Amino acid sequence: MERKIDPSTVETTLEAPPAVPAPSSSSVSQITSGTVVDEGRFVPGTLLGGRYRIIGLLGRGGMGEVYRATDMMLGQSVALKFLPVEASSNPRLLERFHGEVRVARQVSHPNVCRVYDIGEIEGMPFISMEYVDGEDLASLLLRIGRLPYDKALETARKLCAGLAAAHDRGVIHRDLKPQNIMMNKRGEVVIMDFGLAAIADQLSGAEVRNGTPAYMAPEQLKGSEVTAKSDIYSLGLVLYELFTGKKPFDAKNVRQLLEMEESISLPSMTSTAADIDPMVEKAIRRCLDPDPAKRPSSALSVAMALPGGDPLAAALAAGETPSPELVAAAGQQEGMPRRYALLCLVGLGICLVAAIVLQSQTVAAFKTPMDNAPEVLASKAREAAASFGYTQRPADSAVWLTESPGLLVHLNKLPKPRKWDVWLASEPPILAIYRESPRLLLAAPFGEIDTTNPPPTSPGMVQVSLNAAGQLRWFSAIPKPDAAPMAEPAEPEAVFRMAGLEMANFTETAPKFAPLGAADDLHTWKGPHPKIPTLDLTVEMASWKGRVTTVHVLDTWKGDPPGATATSLTSQVQGIVLLAMAASGVLAAVLLARRNWKLGRIDRKGALRIGIARFLLGMVAWVGTVHAVPSSDMISLALTSMAIWLIWGAGYWLLYLALEPSVRAHWPHSIVTWNRILAGSWKDAQVGSHILIGAAVGAAVWTTAGLVDYFTGAGLSSFSGLGAAIDTRHWIAFHANTMSASLGVGLAIFFALTGLRQLVKKDLIAATLAAMFFTFVNGNALTSSNWQAKIAVYFFIFAVLLLVLLRYGLVTIVVACFFIDTFDSIGVGADWKTWYAPAGLATVALLAGMAVYAFWRSLGSREVFDEAAG
Repeated sequence: MERKIDPSTVETTLEAPPAVPAPSSSSVSQITSGTVVDEGRFVPGTLLGGRYRIIGLLGRGGMGEVYRATDMMLGQSVALKFLPVEASSNPRLLERFHGEVRVARQVSHPNVCRVYDIGEIEGMPFISMEYVDGEDLASLLLRIGRLPYDKALETARKLCAGLAAAHDRGVIHRDLKPQNIMMNKRGEVVIMDFGLAAIADQLSGAEVRNGTPAYMAPEQLKGSEVTAKSDIYSLGLVLYELFTGKKPFDAKNVRQLLEMEESISLPSMTSTAADIDPMVEKAIRRCLDPDPAKRPSSALSVAMALPGGDPLAAALAAGETPSPELVAAAGQQEGMPRRYALLCLVGLGICLVAAIVLQSQTVAAFKTPMDNAPEVLASKAREAAASFGYTQRPADSAVWLTESPGLLVHLNKLPKPRKWDVWLASEPPILAIYRESPRLLLAAPFGEIDTTNPPPTSPGMVQVSLNAAGQLRWFSAIPKPDAAPMAEPAEPEAVFRMAGLEMANFTETAPKFAPLGAADDLHTWKGPHPKIPTLDLTVEMASWKGRVTTVHVLDTWKGDPPGATATSLTSQVQGIVLLAMAASGVLAAVLLARRNWKLGRIDRKGALRIGIARFLLGMVAWVGTVHAVPSSDMISLALTSMAIWLIWGAGYWLLYLALEPSVRAHWPHSIVTWNRILAGSWKDAQVGSHILIGAAVGAAVWTTAGLVDYFTGAGLSSFSGLGAAIDTRHWIAFHANTMSASLGVGLAIFFALTGLRQLVKKDLIAATLAAMFFTFVNGNALTSSNWQAKIAVYFFIFAVLLLVLLRYGLVTIVVACFFIDTFDSIGVGADWKTWYAPAGLATVALLAGMAVYAFWRSLGSREVFDEAAG
């Protein structure tokens, strides 16, 4: 219910103080360098407390006298504020006096008067504070009418910065007016007199109405409430007077003032001063809305609404660490010009088409006949197990796909012309691994089945590996001890037929292998591959009571691949370096996070949201890959997995607490859109622009690397998106993992570059060093057969990414990493009718959808086909 004004409790004249004595404008705001006639209770030259030499009286008011003095200990000018003699014994005024110090000392900002200390001399309490050699804004406006437009704009921004600093500490001024704003001889603005200031959650009762009525918000005049939005209203009144030289409301008493404020009968500013930008008037009118909810959310928002406002630059110039809210509010609000957004979108579309073509030409999986879907291969594996004597229906089974990278290494070494179609049809590098068990396959601790988890030791367990053509390449089984001998034992010829090999072309040799299961008969054969030159095969077979227990079809090639020794040495060096860096990095992160926490510089909300995002991505990836079984043990698997997600989330949280404050203090423009995303501003035009730029750069980088590989004859590569092609659940899990990795890599690159930038002081040197480091730790570049070209390509990729980061920031680099990794998993190929094509097309649709959405959001309020748009 709205409270009505009781005339008996409010003075009818606007400049009258409230019932409880409050400091008049002269209490602090008359700290000027003008000549003082009244010497006050201390004559010039008086030495107080053996430390302060009085120079002269600056002013007196309801809350005391203010003197200019010299601090003999520090050798600087200060202002000393004393309570009136008759008030020194008033407990209420003494408490307010002490409260002024407690509140004001919480705020440290160049545009806020600094309060040093509180003391007492001969029973007279006093405050020592910054001496401002200048003139209060009320006197200045009375003398010159109004400030020039440029000076008024500069002054307005500084007022907003100072008030924002107070609000950030939870301090409400409550008496913001021209008399309490000083301009020193250098033209700097200083907010004075926190005698009525209070912590936001400590205001109630009669304290709400304290202040100067002419500069109060409607809710403060009514005595209903006073919040930071009340200070925003007072700021609007001051800004109006600053730009026009006149008060916005010409009222004779409080009741009339309240009526005028609530009717929003605000005279036009441009009619008074034609040079005022309409944006200024719009910003001030928002401040003066009678409904607090409709006013700007903060003083920084007011500064941003002013023409050319950049409070972030002002904070950096003042040597401060801007708050995450300030960073999010900084920078442009509109997206990039439409022609550039369209160029990015078209370029990305071209790269998508190029990626489909390049993948079909350079990825071995798409040159391999893959007519058999995973479930078909699982059925063939079950048939093979049954033919070998394991006919019992399994209680549980699982199938997944993998590749044979050793085969591709051998094929890529063969001389040209390379008969890819013949070779890959005869020996597909894609393998389906099938496991079955008479009991549930419970893979502790995380529920993800592989060839050794759960251990293949239980009787009745079978593991079968078939290549994409359905040919047997691995078989192992644990027969039951009480199993009867097979009536018709499995013959070696049947094993060779399942493997797609001619037994006549192989020579039997002495077996030298130890089968996993029981065996009473061992055989080994060696022979050439029927189609692939210089590729020798070894076929190993073990059986027990006529049942096959082991089949290995092993491919071997003569000689080591080029750089094998160097690769081993490089891997060892990489491992040592990365281990040392990880250990020192964790220790440094803990120490930095602890320090930032103590200094109050951390972005708690942002760090928490990063940790939660990593936790949720881990959960989605687990749900998509876990082998779920109807057992209470799944709860244990879920809890164990949850602990891992929490550890990863805590790691990201710790990293963010440790490094983000330094970025915010020295390089905040690079995380403007990042902070907007963390604040939930996904629809922001700049956020859309940076996502679109990251997508375009990631697509361009991947396409460039792909073209280099193709034209340098690097050979065929493996397919990183093989797991995503199995089904929808695995597709979702794959992309959740990719997003998680992109987030981690993006943050790692970002923070590493930030540290290097601060160390070497040059952006180009920092980017070069970072590109060299990330090229070194990338194993794909150093272990490739054409490693020289790979190193050059990867160095180029990282250099481009880092330059983009320098220009656009963290959001762009994370998106670029995601697009690079996801482009690599596009699984369409030339034949769109195969079983894996839908997953590949879904990936293309995901990337295209993200790009189109980012393009749409980057336009902001502009129309897509508006010819007048930029």
